Amino acid sequence: MATGFTVLLPVHRPPAMLPLAIESVLAQTLGDLELVVLCDGAPAETAACAREYADRDPRVRVLDLPKGERHGEAHRHAVLERAERPLVAQLADDDLWFPEHLVELDRLLADADFGNLLQARLTPQGAVAVHLGDLADPRTRERMRTERFNFFGPSVAGYRLAAYRRLVHGWEPAPADVWSDLHMWRAFLETPGLRLATRYSVQGVSLPAVERTDASLAEREAESRRIAEDLLGSARARDDFRARAFADLWAHLAATTTYAEELDRTHDEALAQIAVLRSQLADTQAAAEQAFARVERKRTANQRLRARNQALTEELAALRLSAGGRRPRWPSR
Repeated sequence: MATGFTVLLPVHRPPAMLPLAIESVLAQTLGDLELVVLCDGAPAETAACAREYADRDPRVRVLDLPKGERHGEAHRHAVLERAERPLVAQLADDDLWFPEHLVELDRLLADADFGNLLQARLTPQGAVAVHLGDLADPRTRERMRTERFNFFGPSVAGYRLAAYRRLVHGWEPAPADVWSDLHMWRAFLETPGLRLATRYSVQGVSLPAVERTDASLAEREAESRRIAEDLLGSARARDDFRARAFADLWAHLAATTTYAEELDRTHDEALAQIAVLRSQLADTQAAAEQAFARVERKRTANQRLRARNQALTEELAALRLSAGGRRPRWPSR
């Protein structure tokens, strides 16, 4: 029975950063893996670069494919339809894994069907930022299902192949208004019975292209190579990077806690205002009831007066009749 990970590595551009990504996969301390480099309409030199690694390491397989729709998601699905290893991971060609990445992902998936490690990105200015979220939180899952919200990408995600094959759909081109990875994650979130989890472990560095649109490919390669030499070559440097990542995480949590406390205070103030309004309403209701009682008493008194007047009128009419139509004489005082 097969064990370990199938690792997908999609690439569509020249191989400037590809060797660094491949080497970070092959340097994993958990070596039970198959790396599938998916050349999604990539230039010939990209496939050639990947094949050099396949020639040296039997764990590497290269698929040179025509450009697929959107990000070539269907190519990933085709690989997973034939995959045999029980666990799946993925790495972008411009991201890097630390050597313990798959070990940590394996620990996560021991008790989960789908989940993520923390995604820590390095900005062009040198800041480390962590995307805050937790799949164990129902509110986070609901936001991911109903909003354009996502807190981790494929490079820190992992899932069981058996769980993937239970989904209503696998990797496929997403609707135009939905990110490709979020579209995929929603399939996991909407499948009943799957165990979802987030492991608070930083085991890689994300270098988002969206933050480097002004950088040339050569500049991006130089940046990635410098970071790889620094972080992948030194356990102390990785520890320092993690410390910076968790400092950013704690800052986010502190800000969230402060916001929650402000919401609690606002909630308490609103409850106090509601109590005052209820008291005022009770006073108003009591005053209204008293006024209504006074009106009722006056109405009853008026009814009695009208009844008395009616009785006197009838008595006067009777006296006139008894007097033969003559005006009755009233006794002198």
